[in-house]
Amino acid sequence: MRNERVPGKGARSSGLLLRAAVRRLDTRGVEEPELNAQWLLADALGTERLALLTDLSVPVPAAALRRFENGLVLKESGLPLAYILGWQNFRGLKIKVDARVLVPRPETEELAGLAADYLKPFSGDISALDYGAGSGAIGLWLAHRFPVLKVTAVEKSARALACARENAAALGLAGRINFIRAETLAGMRGKFNLIVSNPPYIPTRVINGLSPEVLSEPRMALDGGGDGLGIARMLIALSPGRLKKGGAMLLEVGGGQAKNLLARMSAKTWTGKKLFKDLNGVERFVFGMTK
Repeated sequence: MRNERVPGKGARSSGLLLRAAVRRLDTRGVEEPELNAQWLLADALGTERLALLTDLSVPVPAAALRRFENGLVLKESGLPLAYILGWQNFRGLKIKVDARVLVPRPETEELAGLAADYLKPFSGDISALDYGAGSGAIGLWLAHRFPVLKVTAVEKSARALACARENAAALGLAGRINFIRAETLAGMRGKFNLIVSNPPYIPTRVINGLSPEVLSEPRMALDGGGDGLGIARMLIALSPGRLKKGGAMLLEVGGGQAKNLLARMSAKTWTGKKLFKDLNGVERFVFGMTK
């Protein structure tokens, strides 16, 4: 790190505090301790992370130091960084996240990108359904990306749906999103060009062995049933009835699950079936179009 001089007798610079925080988090087994420390200190100082790193001689006021210490304690306890900050960047959108919702992962950003690739050729009246909307990240980003797109956000958790509504209002997209609380697609009205979903896909037996950070997130958003595919199977079975002719379904699933799901998609109903790999080379996304 550069420019770490102490600015005055007894004062502590941002650089010195960062170095101590990185060692502290690393000792506690926190993943990416440097990145976490940088974000927490930037948040405490009310600045951007990259701006913080341009001058590490900046003195840290007492109030910011207390906020930084509180953030470190929460991080050491296993809380996700996004919960501490109160937001997560999702393809350029600042999405509010807290204990009501799952923190969007990079793979879900990839899912949204694939959804956008599918929607690009469409014009006029187009619609998408985001099942298991959580914070609303996927649907909200798609609505932001396509001004003519009408989005229906479906979520079985009332608390998560409230968070998604708050995000829609904050982003000025509330008038473009229809929020529905439901457990399945059964009884859903209307038909869509696209159904996109990052459903729970972790097998129940695996849940308790996950890291404390993941376990602090809503179990409902993690637990996909005995084999992790309960919700995904429902979507494969019911999506054709909710898609326009030639409409598509796009799902994010766990490693090793994609081929199983693709095999369940009957050729009588589905065409153009594909698997897409994520940036780590894992077969992560399942795609199919209705006949």
